[in-house]
Amino acid sequence: MKGSRLELRDVVFGGVVTVDTAAGPKRVLKFSAAGITIRDLKMAVPVGPQIQHIDGAPGSTSTLRGDRITMYVESLTGTLSGAEGIPLPPVLRLHLTPDTVPEWLYDTVGKLGLKLRLSLDDADIDQAGQTGGKLIIPGIHGYGTTP
Repeated sequence: MKGSRLELRDVVFGGVVTVDTAAGPKRVLKFSAAGITIRDLKMAVPVGPQIQHIDGAPGSTSTLRGDRITMYVESLTGTLSGAEGIPLPPVLRLHLTPDTVPEWLYDTVGKLGLKLRLSLDDADIDQAGQTGGKLIIPGIHGYGTTP
């Protein structure tokens, strides 16, 4: 899943966990959030010999709302552009994986269960799974490609 801007509302870091997938167990980062918005959403999922794509309309903002959303993330990459609604200069590029969790995220934010509002530009998320929420994609467009 990619987007030009990712906003996570009331996100809580749940640590590194192991989840079962079709490819076997995977170590992932667990995040939960009250709401997620993604500008210029592009998703791609391998299905057999094809890659299935789902894109939102250019310039649109897709939303994930509803029940508490839990994301099991293999990697999260993006430029931190805002925290708690305060714009930040685009100087901190994050690349989080289960093996590269910064100490401040794991030991401070994670253990305290702080709910944060974060914004990332040029976001790229590889998810192993997700629960909760209803995804709304304006101008949805689906298609398949072969690698």
